[in-house]
Amino acid sequence: MELNFDSLLIVLFGIVIVFLLFLLYLMQRRISQLLNEVDDLNNTMNVTCVEIEELTKNVNDFKKNKF
Repeated sequence: MELNFDSLLIVLFGIVIVFLLFLLYLMQRRISQLLNEVDDLNNTMNVTCVEIEELTKNVNDFKKNKF
């Protein structure tokens, strides 16, 4: 069996394509992880905003009662 230059290039390009597909898979996994982290941060910010609104309401109630 003779391996000429064309066959060698086909094998090389096949290996490169498989490697690039693996990199795409890793990048997709990482993007998914980062999106989950962003969602967690947004949820934390929403809870914080709600807490700040409650605190503001409590402070205003305290002012009205003038304890």
